[in-house]
Amino acid sequence: MQESLRELYRLANQYRKPAFIERPYIGSPASPAQAETNASNIWGHMNGGFLIAYEYTRWWKESWALRNTAILGDWSWLNKVIVTGPDAGRFMNYATVKDLSRQQIGQVMYTPMVNEHGKVAIEGLTLRLGENKYMFTQSGAQSWLPTIHFKTDFEVQFEDVTADYTCYALQGPRSLEILEALTGENFRDLQFSRWRSTRILDEDVIVSRQGVTGEIGYEFLMRTDTGKAHELWRAIRRVGQDFGLRELGLKAQMTGHTETGIATVIRDFLPARMHNEQQVRKFARLWMSQEELDAFEPYLMDHFCSPTELGLAHTINLEGHDFLGREALVREADAGGPARRFVGLMWNSDDMAELYASLFRDVTSAPPPDLPYGQFRLCFHKILLDGELVGWASGATYSANLRRMISLARVRKDLAAPGTELVVLWGKFSDDPCMKIRARVHDLPFIRQHRRDNLSIRDG
Repeated sequence: MQESLRELYRLANQYRKPAFIERPYIGSPASPAQAETNASNIWGHMNGGFLIAYEYTRWWKESWALRNTAILGDWSWLNKVIVTGPDAGRFMNYATVKDLSRQQIGQVMYTPMVNEHGKVAIEGLTLRLGENKYMFTQSGAQSWLPTIHFKTDFEVQFEDVTADYTCYALQGPRSLEILEALTGENFRDLQFSRWRSTRILDEDVIVSRQGVTGEIGYEFLMRTDTGKAHELWRAIRRVGQDFGLRELGLKAQMTGHTETGIATVIRDFLPARMHNEQQVRKFARLWMSQEELDAFEPYLMDHFCSPTELGLAHTINLEGHDFLGREALVREADAGGPARRFVGLMWNSDDMAELYASLFRDVTSAPPPDLPYGQFRLCFHKILLDGELVGWASGATYSANLRRMISLARVRKDLAAPGTELVVLWGKFSDDPCMKIRARVHDLPFIRQHRRDNLSIRDG
């Protein structure tokens, strides 16, 4: 079974081969269980060739459950690479802006990685599994880490284990209760960004306390060669029913990222792993139609961003830490930081109501919003002040929890103060009209984060 899944994964990632003929699409490790409840009967394609269930119940109910009870989501499509060798620690420390020199076994660290120009090429999580053993998880990990290694002489080896592990996310206020009911163990002492191994279904499972949604949450990494990956999904779902858990489909998956103010590649910025505009436009064609690409202006490379421009300045360790792209980030810091800052935008509800109303009149109107905004459709909206381009809005979505249209944004730094009034251009994706939507700068996150809450002091 495992060799079959690995081979399917290999074939699914032959991106130069014709789809459906030599390049198949494959179900995620949880698909047999997800097929039982995927009421939409729609499957979205994600990284690694995996198909992910699109909508189990209704997307707004799933999004509401994230903040009020709990959700179970599938992030198994994230690439996973094991890094080993005598220089594994030194290599991983060099690869990221974050100083990993004191990372402990059992610790997880968020690790943005930049190119030589200081622009984010990839950002993900690094788990320290052993003395000289790390796991890095993020889309493109299997290609970016060898790219860095090619420029160095570190003695390390890489193994793409994307097909070998699940990545199921249990997130929400009641996730701890569900985890403890599932395992029969006390997990209150597991701190944020720590992992430990436990036994579920008579198999070893890594449980990592993470919260990309901003909520208390856990990720389950079970080896798929156990043959029990779909059983694990089913078991979490069954136990969670008593706590109000809902499965979270691909349609609503990224709404939580916007609500909690986390920049997501493709949605909010482009990965700086390409060297010229032609390469970027070829890459962008994977995420937008040709007519949208033809209409897009100005340069796509303008959406290569430094960590600071994405609200990640706190991850950069310049003192006593040598890493790829350090010199560029030193120059940026010396110049007072990037020209733009990462903020939230609360879109004007009256203008949104008018946009919807115009769709039911016999007049030409801006295109209807696709809510929630399609997962990884590349769509950057111009932000204006007095007719001047001052930034870009991204990840626009309707929040069922806030009952507002919200987005993230990169705006001119003198306009980043909460309450600043700006205008977002909605539409003109190709030859369609556009509408001006008023918006106010909003502090991030939109919804208070709980992922770092000290659970050991909660009432049992």
